[in-house]
Amino acid sequence: MYKLICFDLDDTLWPCMPTIEHAEKTLYGWLDQQYPVITRHYTTQQLRDKRKALLETQPELQHDLSAARRVHLQQLADEFGLSHSWVEPAFEVFYQARQQVQLFDDVLPVLDALKQDFSLVALTNGNAHINHTGLAEQFDFQLSAADVQASKPHPAMFVKAMQQVGVSPSQTLHVGDHPLHDIQGARNAGIDAVWLRRFAQPWDDQFAEPAQAFSSLHALQHWLQSSIVGK
Repeated sequence: MYKLICFDLDDTLWPCMPTIEHAEKTLYGWLDQQYPVITRHYTTQQLRDKRKALLETQPELQHDLSAARRVHLQQLADEFGLSHSWVEPAFEVFYQARQQVQLFDDVLPVLDALKQDFSLVALTNGNAHINHTGLAEQFDFQLSAADVQASKPHPAMFVKAMQQVGVSPSQTLHVGDHPLHDIQGARNAGIDAVWLRRFAQPWDDQFAEPAQAFSSLHALQHWLQSSIVGK
């Protein structure tokens, strides 16, 4: 029987791209006011492309997206002969906007119910945090790729969560949207996984499809309750 349920965040508990786009737009507006020399040369999309190129040349930054954002801003400062004094304030503008998520309607009621019977832990490759997104009361704690210096599908985050809760792989379930990062990542750690398929997205045929896939957390909750009753 499961004792720990781990949840991915982006595209599992809220839509990811609208959140990131809002945060990048907010930062771009701040840059346009404070350092227009940057926005005169780059659009929001061009800045996004530069950051992606940075991750390709420095793949170690994939495991700490906050550090990657800071390095990206430092590179912009150097490019335009600016000091680095504005980098941290600029990052904070982005970071605070990045936490302004729109939870799916089923998130709070289902997590509030599940936390009565399970330990709940948030696992993310990104830099959203439950303490800033209104979910601190629903989860026991959060782990990110930066905490373990390894992104899902590496098993490090899953293993660390199990160690902190004191459970075995057979007592752990992971819930996420991404076939590689979440489903295969959980398998890499020897634990069961549920695919949360909110957008009717197709499965990635590179991997074996999981036994359980749901379009909502309500369906997940019903399955868990049925499993408990069945035992």
